[in-house]
Amino acid sequence: MIFDIHAHVGHSKYSDNLITAEAVLKVMDGAGIDRAILLPTASTGRYITARQMKAEVDKAPDRLVGFFSSDVKAKDAVDLFTEAVTRYGAMGLKIHPVYAACAADDEKWVYPLLERAGELKVPVMFHSGEAPYATPWQIGLAAMDFPGTTVILEHMGFDAMCFTDAAIKMAKRCENIILGTTGVMYEFPITKAVNAIGDDRIVYGGEIPMNNPLHEILKVRLAKVSDEAKEKILGRNIARILNIAF
Repeated sequence: MIFDIHAHVGHSKYSDNLITAEAVLKVMDGAGIDRAILLPTASTGRYITARQMKAEVDKAPDRLVGFFSSDVKAKDAVDLFTEAVTRYGAMGLKIHPVYAACAADDEKWVYPLLERAGELKVPVMFHSGEAPYATPWQIGLAAMDFPGTTVILEHMGFDAMCFTDAAIKMAKRCENIILGTTGVMYEFPITKAVNAIGDDRIVYGGEIPMNNPLHEILKVRLAKVSDEAKEKILGRNIARILNIAF
């Protein structure tokens, strides 16, 4: 059973068309993926609304769950996030510090969202990788300041090994950090992460539908960890975090 944490819907500069749940489901079917988290695309700055996200999720509610995203600098960002969860069933928040041009540990814009996520008991997923906004150290500092909020440090620093090592170190220091594997360069950082923090706080993602998730799945399968650890990373962990039967 595979539960992917990283699928997109909405307007993207990496796609010629509006990305819909149908496109995501087609890729999921081809890769043998059972469930996925839908994330609003951020690259154009045109976030789909919570209502629109719910409409996409409702196309296959047994397979899809939705997260919310918006401009973190908007005056009503916290209210919109709250409404997304309480009215439209969003199960988490995605923040892309680079496209938001806002540091992951920004106390004015990001911290109120982290605080509200803790109150709502839903996770916050951060894109990680690029300086000066999205380094693992910045996400780690934010996680330290909100130990009651689950923080998904997605991409594990992306394709820079120094950032990947930093992501693992931050997760060792902060038990509320979950490491996402989407886009990590090789399989051995996954092995290193399991050896460092155990197998309960690592989750798989495939960057659907822009990316073929099969090689992302293969990285997990090739990691030198137990079969049980692979099962957890590929789906059981995120199902537990979201309190979804899987």
